[in-house]
Amino acid sequence: MSVTRRQFLLGGAALGAAGSAGWLIRHALMPPPPGVLFSAFEDLPGNQYVGGLVLPEGRVFGQRIPVRAHGNAIDPVNAGRVLFFARRPGTDAFEFDLKTQAVRTIFSTTPGRHLAGHGLFSRAGEFIFTPEHDYETPRGVIGVRDARDFRLLDEIETFGLDPHEIAWLPDGRTLIVANGGIMTHPRSFRRKLNIPSMDPSLCLIDAASGRLIEQLRLPDHLLSIRHLAITSTGVVAAGLQYEGEPAQSPSVVGLYRPGQDFRLLPVPAAARSQVNGYVASIAISETDDVIAAACPMGSGVAFWNLASGEWAGFTVAAETYGITATGDGTLLASQRDGTAFKVEGDTPDPLDLDLSRAVRWDDHWSFSDTPLAGPGPRKS
Repeated sequence: MSVTRRQFLLGGAALGAAGSAGWLIRHALMPPPPGVLFSAFEDLPGNQYVGGLVLPEGRVFGQRIPVRAHGNAIDPVNAGRVLFFARRPGTDAFEFDLKTQAVRTIFSTTPGRHLAGHGLFSRAGEFIFTPEHDYETPRGVIGVRDARDFRLLDEIETFGLDPHEIAWLPDGRTLIVANGGIMTHPRSFRRKLNIPSMDPSLCLIDAASGRLIEQLRLPDHLLSIRHLAITSTGVVAAGLQYEGEPAQSPSVVGLYRPGQDFRLLPVPAAARSQVNGYVASIAISETDDVIAAACPMGSGVAFWNLASGEWAGFTVAAETYGITATGDGTLLASQRDGTAFKVEGDTPDPLDLDLSRAVRWDDHWSFSDTPLAGPGPRKS
């Protein structure tokens, strides 16, 4: 019997042992697709880098930067140009050139603002959008910069506090913003100052006018909305982090379909400790009709059926932080200890990595099918 990855992920225990074993053997023998995974990482002494991983050879590359970066954005016009953004309360953004392996600081936020670790290009690549926290007001804003010289051209209100990740809906004009709702200030570093009154929201904003199209909230205000994955039809999966007792978190993923409510996806009682109230990154495989959420404070990767929103299972893999879908829908995940794996059901399929230098991956991977060009990594 031929068993597809989608059938395995969504069928779970319904598959016979022979079918499951055969499927795992076939897919375990298949290398990941060629391309590059971009990510920030650190070495054992704590030095910070931007770079990534060459697939399928498993070669790690990168250059050192002075602060910890978090997410990244690939230039839609030049896939060898990648921007990395400092995590809260950092203020710097960096440009990494895949061909030359060079990195440079490209801008810092204006006084009174800090980055949230994320950003993105406009669809044509001429502008850069970065979610930022105006901590003196306080309020959330999106900085709009020229992608060539990085001049600040405009700002867009996010209609909430603590904007974390932003993404485009398929029209390329509507920004979706994950307002985490948490107030912080650099003087208190990463301390959360307003948990009893935090107000997270998911906002749809017209990028050209700054007009708020829709603002959506979840029933529990302690569910901070952090990370986003978008389908080609505009379905949004949001990764959540619960600011109460993890065992009391009603879910860790919210789902929004255009024209419908923003709702929580179910987590069975037996799986609450596995997700443990925290998602570090989220991805969608439209090929396999799966939403996947990395739960590093729990014990691995949780799955839901994209079409129905129903719970679809769990892969146990400690400290899984980054997860992304490749062009063919393959899900790849990173672990904080430097290892990585293909998500192929309830058993992770390890990638063969060259870890001659120890690395600790940060929370986010971005996939590009652009081959690595130019010289190999230079020693820092």
